[in-house]
Amino acid sequence: MMVRIKQHLLDKIFQHGEETYNEECCGLLIGKGDLVTEVRRMRNTNSGTPTRRYNIDPLELMKVEDEVDERGDEIIGIYHSHPDHPAKPSQFDLDHSFPNLSYMVLAVEGGKAKEITSWRRKDSEKREFIQEKITEEKE
Repeated sequence: MMVRIKQHLLDKIFQHGEETYNEECCGLLIGKGDLVTEVRRMRNTNSGTPTRRYNIDPLELMKVEDEVDERGDEIIGIYHSHPDHPAKPSQFDLDHSFPNLSYMVLAVEGGKAKEITSWRRKDSEKREFIQEKITEEKE
């Protein structure tokens, strides 16, 4: 399992994580199959603990789904940051994940993006994530 993405799109995710530090940022990975062709910033609507959790407004998500569907693309994953925590999904991330999506997790330490990893839920039972390779596509 892998996800393919161009460096300038990874740079956008890193920038988003740094700009929103010390809260979690979140966004969508849009493309086809395992190829990300666009990253779309979303608002973290978590009003309780935005430094440790993210939520995406379901109405905003539906609007983007309709838009990308119309043009023949799909939402292939979600990215979010972990301020001052490793680039590994938490149990909360696993418990709230969907099958067949890639989940990129960006570690942001002291306001500086450090590492990004990608994960996919192993099965529909929500038991565990397996790490997938991020392959950088040429510009």
